[in-house]
Amino acid sequence: MAIFSWPPATFPLSWAAMQPTREEREHSSDVESLQESPNVSRIEFRGGPILSTLPLLVFVLITLGLVVGGAPRTEGMIIAAMVGISLGMLFARGVAAYNELIFGLMANRIATVAVVCWLWAGAFSGILADSGLVEAIVWLGWKLQLNGALFTTGVFLSAALFAVSVGTGLGTIVGFTAVLYPAGIALGAHPGALMGAIISGAALGDNLAPISDTTIVSAATQDTDVGSVVRSRLKYVLIAAGIATLMFYFLGGSNQAVDTARADALLAERADPRGLPMLIPGVVVFVVALSGGHFLGALTAGIVVALIIGPTIGTFGLSDAFGIADGQVVGSAVQGAMGMVPTAVLTLLLVSSLGLMEASGFLGKLLEWLHRSWARSVRGAEAAIVALISFANLCVSVNTVAMITIGPLANKLRKRHGIEPNRSANLLDTVSCSFPYGLPYSASITAAISIQHSVHERFPDVPVLTWSDQAPFIFYGMLLFPLMIVAVITGYGRRAG
Repeated sequence: MAIFSWPPATFPLSWAAMQPTREEREHSSDVESLQESPNVSRIEFRGGPILSTLPLLVFVLITLGLVVGGAPRTEGMIIAAMVGISLGMLFARGVAAYNELIFGLMANRIATVAVVCWLWAGAFSGILADSGLVEAIVWLGWKLQLNGALFTTGVFLSAALFAVSVGTGLGTIVGFTAVLYPAGIALGAHPGALMGAIISGAALGDNLAPISDTTIVSAATQDTDVGSVVRSRLKYVLIAAGIATLMFYFLGGSNQAVDTARADALLAERADPRGLPMLIPGVVVFVVALSGGHFLGALTAGIVVALIIGPTIGTFGLSDAFGIADGQVVGSAVQGAMGMVPTAVLTLLLVSSLGLMEASGFLGKLLEWLHRSWARSVRGAEAAIVALISFANLCVSVNTVAMITIGPLANKLRKRHGIEPNRSANLLDTVSCSFPYGLPYSASITAAISIQHSVHERFPDVPVLTWSDQAPFIFYGMLLFPLMIVAVITGYGRRAG
């Protein structure tokens, strides 16, 4: 953007010309946020502002313990965040002021937007996940009669389609591994590549789906909307997905003999074409969100369409989505929405922990240090965002939690340097949906291995893979991370359009 022009104007030509640009307003508001302001609640800690990091530090340490112990569960992370905030209270000058600040921080708009979106998205994905859609996609793959590497390639594309529709990477891994993994082995697919295709498709859906929790968090924390984020993300997703498709085609086969009869028997157990029309609600949400419609409106439209189509084609009834049984409210919509509550609670706690760091002045000092050192330019700021979100993903193992933790800091960095909000949102989301899916302690790997054990009990000749057997074949994640490094270095995708 040109700052100076020639010849220089003596006076502004209009009132509009006197107003600051969006970048200038964001830069100004960010600088003010780094300074002491009488309008912002402040808190002092015994030992100085650095003690305000204690709640977040305790959370990370306990979470690492959960990861090492093999139980990186959101419920445990909630307790970790509670312990951290409670310990921080011991070092605050004024317990009453500390407690009031916590209550105020939980009303943060970022957290509120994410929580509301998650409830709607959870209800929608719950309905779709139990609508027979996975069985319909299994039927579609079955009828294509693919073998070996072609089957592996088809699994990647179908897993991506399902994950984009329902917005759940983990649900995709669980559903597809149970059926398509043993069938693919019988059809001559390479076991590691087949699991890599399932996990890659799940990662792609998590990265791109408008109703994915990572998409919602990346948009909310960077002050932008879901539709524009998804549109701007396509340029990265399509490159990584296209190359991954070719890699699965060339590397997805094995020398194992094809047993078509056995594969047909396995696929027939779950194949059911009736659920194919349930792709329509997912398309509705995707199109409305990308066309600029409000996200809650898009989700509401998707839910209404799903509740019309499902009972009409007979894949589920209205009472299956929402009903009363034995004095309890039950149904897929209820389970989907309530399944997001632990993540919502954890979000409120983490946003509060980060708010303490800002209220003490520590966050401002950290940002100033970043600006003086390696985040002095746009490229440096983007590199800092990539480094911070990568480190967070290594620590907490749940990519949504990592993005909640780093998102507010990334938002301040991008404002200071005039970085487009969609750009910083994409850096957060694409990195979080890349190598984290291949970490040995990630939910994707642990879930895949768990389902493989269940499959192995039914079919002893179907192998249970180790982490090293499948991680090298998670091509989408392997490609996406270096792609974003190149994008930071070259500036690819830095500006909207």
